[in-house]
Amino acid sequence: MKRTDPDYPGLCEAAVRILRERAGAGRDISYGELSAALAEQGFTTVTPHRGIMTYLLEDVCLHENADGGAPMLSAIVVNKASREPSGQFSVLARRLPFARPAEWTWQDEQRALFARYAVS
Repeated sequence: MKRTDPDYPGLCEAAVRILRERAGAGRDISYGELSAALAEQGFTTVTPHRGIMTYLLEDVCLHENADGGAPMLSAIVVNKASREPSGQFSVLARRLPFARPAEWTWQDEQRALFARYAVS
């Protein structure tokens, strides 16, 4: 699947729902778990690493966040072993429109995301 695929907007929406639900529960999700959750919803072509996952995670961060000011949804998508986001996440966070400051950490982003979606 590519960004130009007619099913891509639905894939983004599904990923946003999954990540918001996890964020609301204060839990991270591995790349593999996200891939499996998307497959359960019929999006079977999203492998855990590289390919579509890379730009999907960028697009979910931009979903309803064009100015980059809100917490980045992909902050909770982590490597299964290290429980940390990939290096690509930090690169994305430093780029516009996100432009996180030098003292920023991915843990800061996770905390902000968990606070934003916390279920009361």
